[in-house]
Amino acid sequence: MNKITCEHFNICGGCNNLNIDYETQLKNKQQFVKECLNSFNIKAGVNKTVGMFYPYKYRNKLHLAIRGTETKPEIGFFMENSNRVVSVNSCCLFDNWVKDVIEIIRQYILKFKISPYNKRTNIGILKYVTVRNINNEIILTLVVTSLNFGGRDWLLNLLKAKFKAVSLYACLNKRTDNAVFDERGFKHLGGYKKLRGEMLGVKFELSPNSFFQVNNEITNKIYKQVNQEINPNSNSVVLDLYSGIGITSCIFALNGAKVVSIESVPEAVNDAKNIIKLNGLENKITPYLGRCEQLITKINFNKIVGGVAEVSVFIDPPRIGCVKTVLDKILELKPNKIIYLSCNPETLARDLSVLVKYNYKLNSVTPFDMFPQTNHIETLAVLTKI
Repeated sequence: MNKITCEHFNICGGCNNLNIDYETQLKNKQQFVKECLNSFNIKAGVNKTVGMFYPYKYRNKLHLAIRGTETKPEIGFFMENSNRVVSVNSCCLFDNWVKDVIEIIRQYILKFKISPYNKRTNIGILKYVTVRNINNEIILTLVVTSLNFGGRDWLLNLLKAKFKAVSLYACLNKRTDNAVFDERGFKHLGGYKKLRGEMLGVKFELSPNSFFQVNNEITNKIYKQVNQEINPNSNSVVLDLYSGIGITSCIFALNGAKVVSIESVPEAVNDAKNIIKLNGLENKITPYLGRCEQLITKINFNKIVGGVAEVSVFIDPPRIGCVKTVLDKILELKPNKIIYLSCNPETLARDLSVLVKYNYKLNSVTPFDMFPQTNHIETLAVLTKI
């Protein structure tokens, strides 16, 4: 495979492993997971890292910082550990659609004299542009300090000329910290209201602030393995914790299982309810909104589970992992299988060290390279009741 180079390597910090051979990257990530497990005295093998055939141009979400002036805009990514922007025309982690977006935004700023944001003075309109692309359909959000700006129809029409379908939003964000979105500030400007897609038979629709994995290929591989491990059917119940917008819940339900999901982000639960309805699964999935550590102690799971023989738990927590309350309740339920997907091998190892003490065997640990050319890794652990 021909390696791709980047003139901004070691400046923007977005692909800090780009100079390392890809096979070596995969081995390094496998070794890191091993070391995390060893640090908690977990004696278990770690499978080879599941990688990509072509580990470039995989990201489906773009986040551009906008700085400079309305006659000389700087459009690109932040330098590593800095608020300075590296202007770019493309990026090896994205396909060619990014070039089109950057050029359109540049033309838009110049034509309509849209003033870029200055963090030092807190003056300027356009702070960021975020884009999600699924099968050449995009949802683009202008993050602005004021809704008093022009050229919206011009921008929408130019995007429509390049992409199969377009959803255009503004997000009013007057905050002075580094937060990209103000969740109260979204306004639909034109085009479709949602970004549409399908994964493993599940139809979904995304809002501009919906969480969705950035790498479609690896996400498909992970969810396929999760579904195979759980093996959902009409005689099974799956507890889906930190369930996001509910795609995994729908995958389990489409295969026959009854699903109970818990998610703390209101917008994600709203998306989940919409996706559940879109797939005709209202009678198969019960979504709950709230913090997992609080709700998990209040829901009567024994009533839900009843006499069902096959009970599984799927956990996909944030980087901090699971709090003790969540792990205690899972152990109290005594599920047949616990499937744990983690974006942080260190907190994964910590939580596994608790679970394996209570009649659970760690069957497999598999790293997945969700983020090639970076240090980040997703890891899937499968535990079964002894």
